Amino acid sequence: MKMPEWLLSKWLYYGLIFISLFFLFLYVLPFALKGNDIAANFVAELLGLLITLAVFVMFFEWREKLEWKSVEGRVKQRISRQIRGLFADLSILCDVERVLFGPFSDERFEELADKQLNTLASGDVLLHDEARKSLREKDFRLQYARLAESRETSLGQIEDKYSKFLDSEIQTSLMDIQDHLQNLNLEFRIRHTREEDFFKSISYSIGQIMKEIQSLKRKGFWVKW
Repeated sequence: MKMPEWLLSKWLYYGLIFISLFFLFLYVLPFALKGNDIAANFVAELLGLLITLAVFVMFFEWREKLEWKSVEGRVKQRISRQIRGLFADLSILCDVERVLFGPFSDERFEELADKQLNTLASGDVLLHDEARKSLREKDFRLQYARLAESRETSLGQIEDKYSKFLDSEIQTSLMDIQDHLQNLNLEFRIRHTREEDFFKSISYSIGQIMKEIQSLKRKGFWVKW
């Protein structure tokens, strides 16, 4: 279950701290106005704390935005290349419409990729007969196991390195993709005794990955090939 983004926002907690201090300020202020020296000193300290907090938050937000702007394009490009490559790696196993011969335009290629992604993210994923045949072979499965492990490692490194710049929804999508890649890696290395259970498990994991790829694509994480 995904947590609501607002509940994970740092601004929620900044706001709660600020509101708590502000109400405490309003509570003590009447005593200070009546000439209570302790209350007056406390009000002055609270006021200073509120100003310090505001300056602190603005400074670090400004610094973080500058830092993010310096790497934003490269980070998005890295994530986009990984998920586009992962889409290509997995969609080739699936029973979806594809262009079998050329030449065809880049626009036509992208339209087809969009159609494939929408199909795989919105319904049950079916493996085509040739993929099923190949997945019965141990060498082919191990090849895909290594591929899944490589994609999982690459996405994990990007997430770890740039997590402070990525919002909670993007981080959640990346973690979910990594979890399903880990499942695929295990399935490819240690397949079910029953063949149909094995194929169903592969199809399910691919479908979940495609949903997260589609979510990231809608946020601008995609590269054209």
